[in-house]
Amino acid sequence: MRILDLLDINSVQLQAEVPDKISAVSRLVDLADRSGCLRDKKKFKQDVLLREEQGSTGFGEGVAIPHAKSDGVNRPGLAAMTVRGGVDFAAVDGQKVELFFLIASPQLASDAHLDVLARLSALLIDPDFRTSLKAAHSREEFIGIIDKADQAEQEREQSLRQQEQEQSVHAEENAPQSEAAAADIQRYQLVAVTACPAGLSHTYMAAEALEHEAHRLGITIKVEADGAAGNRNRLLPEDIAQADAVIVAADRAVEMDRFIGKRMVRVGVGEGVHHAAALIKRALSPKCPVYQAGGMLETSSVPMRLYRHLMSGLTYLLPVAATAGILSATARLEWLRGSEIGLFLDTIGYSLGTLLFPILSAFIAFSIAGRTALVAGFTGGVMADMAGAGVVGAVLNGFIGGGAAFVLTRLASRFLKGHDAMFALLVYPLLGATLTTLLAQFVTSLPAAFIDNWVENFILTAPLPVLALVGAVLAGMMSADMGGPFNKTAYATGVLLLADCLPENGAGSMVMAAVMAGGMVPPLAAALAAGVLARSRFDARERRQALPAALKGLMFITEGVLPYLSVSPWRMRLACIAGSACAGALSMLLRCAVCAPHGGIFILPLAGNPLGYALALAAGTLVGAVCFVLLRSGMQASDGLVAPASKGDVAAATPLQNV
Repeated sequence: MRILDLLDINSVQLQAEVPDKISAVSRLVDLADRSGCLRDKKKFKQDVLLREEQGSTGFGEGVAIPHAKSDGVNRPGLAAMTVRGGVDFAAVDGQKVELFFLIASPQLASDAHLDVLARLSALLIDPDFRTSLKAAHSREEFIGIIDKADQAEQEREQSLRQQEQEQSVHAEENAPQSEAAAADIQRYQLVAVTACPAGLSHTYMAAEALEHEAHRLGITIKVEADGAAGNRNRLLPEDIAQADAVIVAADRAVEMDRFIGKRMVRVGVGEGVHHAAALIKRALSPKCPVYQAGGMLETSSVPMRLYRHLMSGLTYLLPVAATAGILSATARLEWLRGSEIGLFLDTIGYSLGTLLFPILSAFIAFSIAGRTALVAGFTGGVMADMAGAGVVGAVLNGFIGGGAAFVLTRLASRFLKGHDAMFALLVYPLLGATLTTLLAQFVTSLPAAFIDNWVENFILTAPLPVLALVGAVLAGMMSADMGGPFNKTAYATGVLLLADCLPENGAGSMVMAAVMAGGMVPPLAAALAAGVLARSRFDARERRQALPAALKGLMFITEGVLPYLSVSPWRMRLACIAGSACAGALSMLLRCAVCAPHGGIFILPLAGNPLGYALALAAGTLVGAVCFVLLRSGMQASDGLVAPASKGDVAAATPLQNV
């Protein structure tokens, strides 16, 4: 497949004039739509802007490659645009962007079109190629430049594959005579891995930049591009074993244990695109640090590292907490209480509940230092349970266990040659558990127990106005930035406090109920407003989305409200916050409680005060829907679009991240 199989000449515009980033994306989406590759232009635009919220795709040198995998894409496609004078696209180098390529990729992406996108990303590394595209005077000339470069790149790739095949045959023929020579043919001085969240452009651009700079410096390198279609050019164990050093340029998790004992440079994928030569020199420097189990991403700040480790623990905690809570709550139903089935379910739920603190601590520790920290982490959770330190103690002991294992592995790597199997299987767990026990017993248990008990007593004995305020704040945070720090902080608070009281319904389950209500209300309120209360103020697409949004809201899927936030999102966000805060406040006032960190309407029958919880949800939905209607005043639906009443609304029309 060639690049021009995806890039239609009708999807190219030269010397466009766009005032800002949003306008540039809108124009590119319109261009992509001309080729017929989109089934839902608005959905695709929304997904592209959501991707931009995660970080600008302007990679510098006047070039940007906005992209998204979206249900709004019918088939793979490209759009291209040059901008007269450039436009501010929040590029990493701060320069204005003059050359755009928009990548439209369906959710089920094929390997063939990903190969094409990888080739385009590689071509854009060449400054001469970029300059010639910017200087093109016609769409035909623009297309011709791409086609010529694409053909040359394909021929180069074919030549390289042929050379590798010939070398492989030569090595096999001469293996009996010179096995060392055959091994030398396959040896790489450097190996590298590149990966970005979407796996569509930066992954391949970083790989190409590293290969290009290594070739220029006379260094052999093999780069594994961990893209949307999986690992390309996967590193083999012998490649890693024979390499002098490793470069990992990735913005998401990659398989790291295979690099233990090798000198490593670990950076974000953007560094691989822009500073490939510097990374190669750092990796080959004798001062380059050796990677050990539990090594951290050196470009991460300390707060981000702590947050990532806490979220890792919560990820493993969630399914266990949900199972324990639901089983125990089911056993307490009137028609099962006291029966053999009820006793059986309660026993299982209680047994799982005793594992919550060890699991939370263990996987916080695991995130910090890998497998060597699991035993220390489990020990920390057990100590928190025995000392009555609650979830606060479990979290603290998880970090202590991970830190202890991290220090032990670093010391062992310094004073021992390699990782002895007995040392890894016996000494790490034993010393880690001992250190964690001592620190938990004499340092963390007492203050953690005090904080944990204070929080529980505060919730159980607080005056009703204070309870309402707590519920309103936490529930409002759930819809304040959907996927941002407020949302994640509120949800993490609910889950941790729920784990603190399971398998019973305690103070934490009341907080979790308010948090869940805050996440359910926004899509329910939007659906009620668009589908029932004020249909004329919403366009046809929004009215069609009412039922799906309502279903998502009932299932605690907050992103069901996103289609209603594309126009004047700041005003619509206020409606979401108002409805969520109302539901959260009522839930706390009525002392409603839920037994699981997810499930939405499905766990309503198991809730503490289910009728009160249903009332809180209904009231929050009604308040949110009324706010949606009132805040849409001055906007009229026309031809499937809702026109804002003022220019300020247009400027603010950037989508929000979701849960």
